[in-house]
Amino acid sequence: MAGSDVETYVRLGGALRDLLDWAVSLVKPGVSVLEIAERVETRALESGFELAFPVNISVGGVAAHYTPPPGDELVLPERGLVKLDAGLMAEGLIVDAARTVDLGGDLSRLVEASREALEAARLALGPGVRVRDVSSAIYEAIRSRGFKPIANLSGHKIERYRLHAGVDVPSVPHVLGMYRFSPGDVFAIEPFVTTARGRGYVKEAPPAFIFSFRKRVRTRDPAERVVLRSARERYRGLPFCERWIVRDYGMRVGYAMERLARKGALTAYPPLVEAAGEQVAQWEDTFLITEDGVL
Repeated sequence: MAGSDVETYVRLGGALRDLLDWAVSLVKPGVSVLEIAERVETRALESGFELAFPVNISVGGVAAHYTPPPGDELVLPERGLVKLDAGLMAEGLIVDAARTVDLGGDLSRLVEASREALEAARLALGPGVRVRDVSSAIYEAIRSRGFKPIANLSGHKIERYRLHAGVDVPSVPHVLGMYRFSPGDVFAIEPFVTTARGRGYVKEAPPAFIFSFRKRVRTRDPAERVVLRSARERYRGLPFCERWIVRDYGMRVGYAMERLARKGALTAYPPLVEAAGEQVAQWEDTFLITEDGVL
């Protein structure tokens, strides 16, 4: 990897860390989720970088993939876990990170388990290490604290303009996890943790508010054309949401996005909910594998 790319990753990582530290201060009972999303995304763009995907603000048993649609009236509850997941990009280089806030103060052990599991992954990472060895470190850190990992949510390899680049790092070790990390690899590691009462896996809970470009289709509908062009050219195939179309073009296109998903032109990402409805914590950072270890 070129030295300039390493420098860019370091700057992106620092900017995202600062953004999330600030965003955590916004998370309080009764606050509008839409307000938080808009403030976080505005500040992200003011940092001089691009957004790699819409900020995810997932509450309680919702583990991932919730971003507020235009006009969303959801407010944060008095109790529960709030996951803030954001990504920044520069010239196609992406960093992805997440933090969890405990609104009621009674779920701190669950939050700490996700953070400690990420630290265990960091210590296990390195050139030549197998994915399943990192997964084992995550799994043991979670189970030793009496909690369950979310088995069907994984960390992921990142490449230029590709948020998910084909190699996953699950929180449960798998016999097929034989990929060995190499210098220059970039991975987002994100342990998701639920209670002992949880099922330990997530299921989809439509409707979706996050989409990405999949393929071209013919359409005469003006709104569908705007969405397709934006998905392919402006957002470069990365995840986007209706709020961004409203921001960039001043038009509501939720219905057009849903139709395009049914036609196979867009991939839809519905919110993912813990199967038993139990609380979920998440902690995530992006790591660059080097000859000597990780950054």
